[in-house]
Amino acid sequence: MLYYFNTLAMMLRMRRIESCHTEEYGDEPEAIAVVPGRFHLLGEYLWFAQGNTLSMAIDQTLTLCVSRRKDSTFRLFSLTLGERRKISTANLRYRKEDRWANSVKAVILSFMDGGYHLTGLNCTILSQIPPDAGLGTPNALKVAMALVLGRLFAATLPKESVVSIVEHANERYLKTHAHRADILCVLFAKQGSCVRTDHRKKQAELCQFPSEGKRIVLTDSRVPRFIAREEFTARLKRCVDAYELVKRNPDMPRAMSKLMAAALEEIDVPEGIRRRVISLVRESLGVDEAIEALRKRDFAAFSRVVNRSHERLRDRFEISCPELDWLVKRALEFVDPDAPDVVCSRLTGRGFGGCTYAILRDQDFEPYLERLDEYERIFGFKAAAYEVQCSEGARVL
Repeated sequence: MLYYFNTLAMMLRMRRIESCHTEEYGDEPEAIAVVPGRFHLLGEYLWFAQGNTLSMAIDQTLTLCVSRRKDSTFRLFSLTLGERRKISTANLRYRKEDRWANSVKAVILSFMDGGYHLTGLNCTILSQIPPDAGLGTPNALKVAMALVLGRLFAATLPKESVVSIVEHANERYLKTHAHRADILCVLFAKQGSCVRTDHRKKQAELCQFPSEGKRIVLTDSRVPRFIAREEFTARLKRCVDAYELVKRNPDMPRAMSKLMAAALEEIDVPEGIRRRVISLVRESLGVDEAIEALRKRDFAAFSRVVNRSHERLRDRFEISCPELDWLVKRALEFVDPDAPDVVCSRLTGRGFGGCTYAILRDQDFEPYLERLDEYERIFGFKAAAYEVQCSEGARVL
């Protein structure tokens, strides 16, 4: 029944965006890309050390409709935001005030760098991915744009090429890191499976997720995140610098998963940075442990890895906050002493606000939602909870 509901909801969204596209531009869509949101279960901070990340695509999607124009203009209409942008291939420089449109411009530039000849497009965007919650909306838009450009202007464009194009857009034109785990997750995901990103090999591997009798809920803390990006970026940079110091020793292994904490005792860095890097080393090992637990269908072991990861992010990496800790604690109150560790919860993303995820038993889902009423009374923010399913990856229609 849930599958039917999701299919019906998808059909209604498709009809809506196609109708709005035709009304806005006077022509029918030629290509439509549907890209899921995502959240990271473990390891989202390990890209710089070529570690592994475990992620899940969700059934909240971004849809992009496009039709070709006869000029070089790109007209963009975000149905979700009620905003319009107009850009040209002759003027694609980054402008802060263009906000979400910069993602589109970066992908266009990346395609042009690859030697593709593009004409203008009419574009309509409809996203049901919760905004500002750290669930991958910007990279979903980039992947969607790459897919429709590939459909219209490239004879063939394998997924590996889409990965390279979007990574190039991120690194060269948006001045961020590649976001490889985001891209691989939404491109290669399959229903009922998590996606393991191997940053060293640039590969995605599916790992079946045993969801029977369980509910997955994302809870947006709604904490204003004014300092999150700057503070997280600065903190991670210090960890990257410390890791680079360790790598200069020729006797040290290149993979973080094989880097023992003892090696960090030999470099001259502040204790706080040392503590955070060690927490990332342990996180890398945790990704491997979680995947092994899922393969054995040992959800109790998987849950222990997740819960300990949140403790490290809170106590050692120090990117949690009271609101996130409160949400995690409420979820873990449903742990059954007679069947311990079949419930897990953790912050996901940059921290300092944003989302937690919780994996609960069926019978605990509604009671968990009821407890969120207390959250608003305590913190003054109204948390938003979203039940999600382990979803299919991106597709072009």
